Amino acid sequence: MQHTPVLLALDIGGSAVKYGIWQNEALSHQSSFPTPLTRKQFYTAIQQLCEEFAALAIGGIAVSCPGEPDETTGIVHGMSYVPFLHVGEFQQEFAAQLGLPVTLQNDADSAALAEMTLGVGRHYQNALFTIIGSGVGLAVVKEGKILKDSAEKIDTFEKFVADKIKVMKNSKVSPVQLGRTVALKNFKWPRTLDGKDVFELAKQGNTVALQEIERMYEALAEIMIVLNEAYSPEIIGLGGGISTNPELLPKLNEQIRQQLSTQNKFSLFKPLYKKEAATQMPKIEICHFKKDANLIGAVLHFQEVYHLNKKQNQEQE
Repeated sequence: MQHTPVLLALDIGGSAVKYGIWQNEALSHQSSFPTPLTRKQFYTAIQQLCEEFAALAIGGIAVSCPGEPDETTGIVHGMSYVPFLHVGEFQQEFAAQLGLPVTLQNDADSAALAEMTLGVGRHYQNALFTIIGSGVGLAVVKEGKILKDSAEKIDTFEKFVADKIKVMKNSKVSPVQLGRTVALKNFKWPRTLDGKDVFELAKQGNTVALQEIERMYEALAEIMIVLNEAYSPEIIGLGGGISTNPELLPKLNEQIRQQLSTQNKFSLFKPLYKKEAATQMPKIEICHFKKDANLIGAVLHFQEVYHLNKKQNQEQE
């Protein structure tokens, strides 16, 4: 990796902003805080972080976020659980507020970059990365290239179908939404439980938690099967906070095998893929960096941009 200054890496999610300091080719000082409701609150929180780490002389901010960041305009297109990102120009305004260079990259693309460079995707050319947080993020890698442009991503009917299915299952798969659902069904305030709490309740025998976790595995298995049919990737990397659960992959694979062994519920989609062969078992691997993949990918993206800008300046001299 290219040498860069000390960086503040941010992973902006729907419920929390995770952060870490990138120094000496490693993350440290990792923590998180609840995602602010407004830009002003967000800028204030990051300014406080920069002041807290002032002795480290932070030289830039590497951001992973939902939506579709366009670094030529500074606008984060699309919609997400973080509305303040999508109202007008963001990147340069953020950089001006902090007085530091800022890079932006989609969260799933960040995870894909980290995993394709240093993680489970190193030995593959065609891969998918499904990152589960407040929603479900999807990154597509074709011939070793992460397809970042919207036109590249949705220029096939397969992608359209896969995305629609993914969106329909978001509320069942997301640990954040899972926590809210279980909280409500247990007559609690929606924000009183998170994904970890739900799994802990399930271990204690809570019926609602057990039912919702079963639905989560069913929905996630459907997503994996349909994405595998649509793209035929060599590997599907699974990341996000939920990927730290050691039970995730064994139970997910078990659910996939169950669905594939029963009467094929995906026959409705078969004609769309125009495939004669039987549905294949997806090859799924947990992301090497798990919940840190987004932060590390954001740093790698900053390094790419930083190195490119440095190279262009040297050529102009």
